[in-house]
Amino acid sequence: MTKEQLLAMSADDYMNADQLAFFAGLLQAMKVETHERIELSRATIEGLDTPSDPADVASVEEERSWLVNAIDRDQRLLPQLEMALDRIADESFGWCDDSGEPIGLKRLLISPTTKYCIEAQERHEQLDRHQRQL
Repeated sequence: MTKEQLLAMSADDYMNADQLAFFAGLLQAMKVETHERIELSRATIEGLDTPSDPADVASVEEERSWLVNAIDRDQRLLPQLEMALDRIADESFGWCDDSGEPIGLKRLLISPTTKYCIEAQERHEQLDRHQRQL
């Protein structure tokens, strides 16, 4: 199934077996890509030489820092992908954890690991901002 076919489906078909299979495939592909990015970043870090020129040292350290941050970001994504796959398995994928309402196919295509509809996500973000201000 393509994204276009997915989006063309009737609202009555929301989170049917075909849609769940589509998102399972998407999440599995994202998981593979994430593991590959982590391994590539690690290999790149291992291959970085320590140059003798101080200007080059700073450049290499900046690249190393960027790669470490990329690895960290990807490692935080992996559990989110697993949780989304678990939600597919228990057929709660695509439904807002707060309201029980459909999250929506367009939103899930953009952010397939999301657990919240837009309204609930905004409430969570407002609560997070409020708590940080305290």
